[in-house]
Amino acid sequence: MNLLEALALGIIQGITEWLPVSSSGHLVISEELLGLPAGQNLMFDLVVHLGTLFAVVIYFRTELWRIISSMFKRGIVKGSPEDQLRTLGALLLVGTIPAGAAGVLLKDAIEQAFDIRYVGFALVANAVMLFCFERFWSGGARKNAKLLDALIIGAFQAVAIIPGISRSGSTLGGGMMRGLERETAAVFAFLLSVPTLGGAFAYGALTLDRYDAAFAPSFIGFLSALLVGLVSIRYLLKAVRAGRLWVFSVYCAAVGIAVVLLTV
Repeated sequence: MNLLEALALGIIQGITEWLPVSSSGHLVISEELLGLPAGQNLMFDLVVHLGTLFAVVIYFRTELWRIISSMFKRGIVKGSPEDQLRTLGALLLVGTIPAGAAGVLLKDAIEQAFDIRYVGFALVANAVMLFCFERFWSGGARKNAKLLDALIIGAFQAVAIIPGISRSGSTLGGGMMRGLERETAAVFAFLLSVPTLGGAFAYGALTLDRYDAAFAPSFIGFLSALLVGLVSIRYLLKAVRAGRLWVFSVYCAAVGIAVVLLTV
C-alpha cells in the first residue's frame, strides 16, 4: 500500500465511520477497487478505525471526562447530575455487551462477511433501515436513556458488525425506535462507540495472525481518519437535527445496488 492509497482509505474511513453508511463496507469496496484485498490489510484497517475512535474521544472529550470521573467519585447524591452521569456510564458499558459477545462468538462468520458480494446486499438493507428509522420513529422526545434502551441499542450495534450495516446508523436508529429525542439518540450512539471501538481494536490487535502494516501508510491513514472523522461527526449531528437521514438511505441504496449488479 502506498501513501496515496493510505490517505484515500483514511479519508473514506473518517467520513463513513460516523455518517450512517458503514465504514467497514466502504473499506471493503475501496480496497477491492484499489486491488488491496481486505484480508491482507487487517492491521491497517484497525489503525484507521483507531483514528476515528480518537476523533470521537476528542469531539466529546468534556462529556467523556465528566462520565468517567463520576464513575469513580464517592459520596454522590442520588438524583444529582453526577449520579445521572454515573448511570449513563453504566448504560454505555451495558450497551457494549451485545456487540462484544457477537464479535467474539461469531468471529469466523464475520470474517467471511468481508466479501464485496455481501456488502452490496448489506448496504441495501442499511438503506431500508435508515428510511424506516426516519419515516416511522423520528418523533421521540425522551432525553434520558434507560437500561432496556441500552440493551436494545446495543443489539442494533451488534448487527452492525456485518460490513455494509452502519454502526452509527443502527445505534442512532435504535435510540429513535426507543423514543429518544433525535440528538439524544445521536449523542448516546457516539458515546457508545468509545468502549465498543476501543474493545474491538484491542481484541482485533490481540488476535491478528500478523502485524505487517508499514509505519508511514498506517500513520497517514490514522491521521486522515482522525481529522476527517472530526468533521463528519459535526455533519451527522447537523443532519440528524435537520431530519436528513433519508439522504444517506438513498446513497446506500444506490451504492448497494451498483455493487450487487457489478458482482453477481
